[in-house]
Amino acid sequence: MTKLFDVDGANLDRGFINLKAAESRYEQQLHDQIEAMWATYEPYADPDFPQGFARDVDGRFWEMYLGCTLLEAGRTLLPVVDRQRQGGQPDLCVLDEGRRIWIEAIAPDEGAAGPDQIVRPIPINEGGGLVAAPIRQAQLRTSGAFWTKAQQIARYIEQGVIAPEDTRIVAISASRFGVYVAERPLPLIMTTLFPIGDAYFTIDRATGDVVEEGFHAAPLIDRARNPIPRTAFLDERFADVSGVIWSRVGLGNMSRRGRPITYVHNPLAHVPLPTNWGVWDREFVATPTGDGWEASDILAPADAAEAQR
Repeated sequence: MTKLFDVDGANLDRGFINLKAAESRYEQQLHDQIEAMWATYEPYADPDFPQGFARDVDGRFWEMYLGCTLLEAGRTLLPVVDRQRQGGQPDLCVLDEGRRIWIEAIAPDEGAAGPDQIVRPIPINEGGGLVAAPIRQAQLRTSGAFWTKAQQIARYIEQGVIAPEDTRIVAISASRFGVYVAERPLPLIMTTLFPIGDAYFTIDRATGDVVEEGFHAAPLIDRARNPIPRTAFLDERFADVSGVIWSRVGLGNMSRRGRPITYVHNPLAHVPLPTNWGVWDREFVATPTGDGWEASDILAPADAAEAQR
């Protein structure tokens, strides 16, 4: 068995360097936790995983975290010795009752400098002040990540790597900017894949009661050059994607209590994943209602699910 932090060389990720040195007690604990995860995940990882992890800690950690989560949930992963050696395959493959579930993982960064970049706020003690949370920018980065992996899945299908009957999932980690986006009332992925805008509520001035609440329709995400649609899961062009896994879990916070793993079903998917698969903390299903769509978290308590409609 190899050690994940035995890698040396150029262009190492700063986070990797710090965790390898593990000078603080917290870094040592995290170092040991990651090595333990690697001992579990190594039989399923590509041979170049350690080199990739050393240069992209957040991205490769997300892949490993997903793999370990699936194994802990009792799922069976395709071992690396049984994987295709040439031409590439998606990051993970679950073997489930005679079918294959392929998962392409990605952890988008903050983006290039400019008005669409996710910019970290300046602390108040360093001259900063109150600023709006970069929700629009986070939606753009998430949308871009989805687009990239949806195109990769299409290529795998064209090459015959993914069979027509196989399930295909994009897994997006918001670990690099998760501190800026909330989970409630809806996770950011829902307002990226569906035309869901800001939440609103209407109050009766006489009684103070909330008489109506919901979300504004918003088919586009504003961008510096030109807006982009946020209707991927209402667009047949993306029907090759069965659904999206979403989480803000990262190296700094692995607690699923505050950063749940969410699965969003694509209502137009050619090969959907069955509902209540048993791995996710939140699970959103969209169904047609009249001339629109209604989405709800089918794992939420009845009253909470009703509030999200």
